[in-house]
Amino acid sequence: MKRRAFLSSLAGAGLSLAASRKRIVIAGAGLAGLCAAYELRRLGHEVVIVEAQLRPGGRVLTLREGLTPGIHAEAGATRIPTSHDLTLRYIREFKLPLEPFQYPGLADVYHVRGENFAMKPGTRHRWPLTLSPEEQALGPEGLYKRYVQPIIDEGLAGASPHEVPKAVFKGDRVTIKQYLRGKGLSADAVELTTLGFDPELGSAAWGFLDEINHAAPPPLRRIRGGNDLLPRAFATALRPVIRYGRPAAAFGQSENEAWVVLNHGGQQETLRADHVVCTLPFSVCRKMFAEARLSEKKLFTIESQPYASTTKVFLQMTSQYWRKQGLSGFANTDLLSARFWALGQPDANAPGLLKCYNIGPKADRLDTMNDAQRQRAVLEDAERVFPGAKPHYEGGVSKSWMNDPFQRGAFAQYNPGQMGNIAINRAREGRIHFAGEHTSRYNGWMQGALESALRVVSEIRESS
Repeated sequence: MKRRAFLSSLAGAGLSLAASRKRIVIAGAGLAGLCAAYELRRLGHEVVIVEAQLRPGGRVLTLREGLTPGIHAEAGATRIPTSHDLTLRYIREFKLPLEPFQYPGLADVYHVRGENFAMKPGTRHRWPLTLSPEEQALGPEGLYKRYVQPIIDEGLAGASPHEVPKAVFKGDRVTIKQYLRGKGLSADAVELTTLGFDPELGSAAWGFLDEINHAAPPPLRRIRGGNDLLPRAFATALRPVIRYGRPAAAFGQSENEAWVVLNHGGQQETLRADHVVCTLPFSVCRKMFAEARLSEKKLFTIESQPYASTTKVFLQMTSQYWRKQGLSGFANTDLLSARFWALGQPDANAPGLLKCYNIGPKADRLDTMNDAQRQRAVLEDAERVFPGAKPHYEGGVSKSWMNDPFQRGAFAQYNPGQMGNIAINRAREGRIHFAGEHTSRYNGWMQGALESALRVVSEIRESS
């Protein structure tokens, strides 16, 4: 069933399902669990959400503490492409305002081998790398268009909202470095094409999928006031059925029921239901399925699914001084601070944030530091990329997702040979259903959490 038709059918289906009302326990009040509960209640089912933390949202996390009032930092989900119809649908439903993620007309920066290059339209640079004449002429954008864009275009053609596009599997057995080297690119051309990213992290297919998932007409947007306003809106509507401070300890099922064992107040409590929905990342629930009667394939995937180490460091600046220099505040670098993004209001004189966004080994290095050390390290890099950072710096905050005991990683990571995990991750097993970004082709996006939630709603509806 098409997504729009499915969504439009939910509201009118409550009466027809009243006679087959089910009790459903959902583990996790992240966006997937909240959306699933919201739609299942619309269908007339009895729903309970159990959440280990005292807040909703999971990896949709907006930081405000420690920053000047009016400034907020997206530690988790940050961007909303125009193609993410489910995300935009619920934003409209809850009447949340949107604003641009990035201001147009400003130049991004590439920092390579100690030099800064402003990426302005039509400007050609002499890159300080060992490149062939053709690679030098193409530059990073031309290299991407020639060697990566064809896979993206093929994947976008006829893409299903549920299935991983077949085109990405062309890179499933290799890293992006191996893929590009196999196409004849020099080592330095690979470095330039993938600047800001680790070309040996995950599979090429994983990188292709992410490019497909956010390929859309501009602009990228975010929710004004913070992206956590979306899970908060769900949670407000669901307040009577959410039980906070109750971490799941185990899942189980028999032919007639399923259950979740909770830790609460030093004791264990068992909630029994007709269906159980697990939205927890596999990184934190690997050993919870001993009584769940899962297939060996499912158990193996739960126990072995990698998660990306991601650390974000936010530097608060007295103004968005980079914009006065014609720069966007966005950069790809070969430094410890692999990528910079900028966050701030339209007035360039207003305070803003420079955000370091790291994935993989460089994030692991930041994870060994305390918050003050992270800020100092990133400030040194910011000064190299956007000179003037030090005199404008006021302080900041940081977030390590690998060190978060409720997440143990930012999103599912697919190494060579693992792209098929998504189909296994999402498959229901008896009365236990699975949702979350790790079960969706929209890996790492709010759209993935929402898509997976609606899939689970459909599974439960069809079993009623």
